[in-house]
Amino acid sequence: MHKRISAVLLTACALTLAACNEQATVSIDKGYGPSPTLPEPKTSWIPTLNIATARRWPVGEKPTAADGFAVSALASGLDHPRTLLVLPNGDVLVAETNAPPKPDDGKGIRAWV
Repeated sequence: MHKRISAVLLTACALTLAACNEQATVSIDKGYGPSPTLPEPKTSWIPTLNIATARRWPVGEKPTAADGFAVSALASGLDHPRTLLVLPNGDVLVAETNAPPKPDDGKGIRAWV
């Protein structure tokens, strides 16, 4: 029984690693512009899952703007800004979201991911 479980785990690990071997097929310069060359969509048993890590800008730093543009902080101290709405008079409304923790947030696949 122990050998059978080991074989199943080894097979699952091999399949997982095989799914991670995706390579780019289009060069970077052909992938943008008015008529980009897009690769064909791929399907798989294990979907690609890339979760970006949210990080704040360090105090006193800001992103580099394109030539002719400037960057300045519009607001600070926001926990979870999600949507901006600029009113006709120039006021900016910011919607923040932060749901309370759910009892099952620390369990299952969601917690592992």
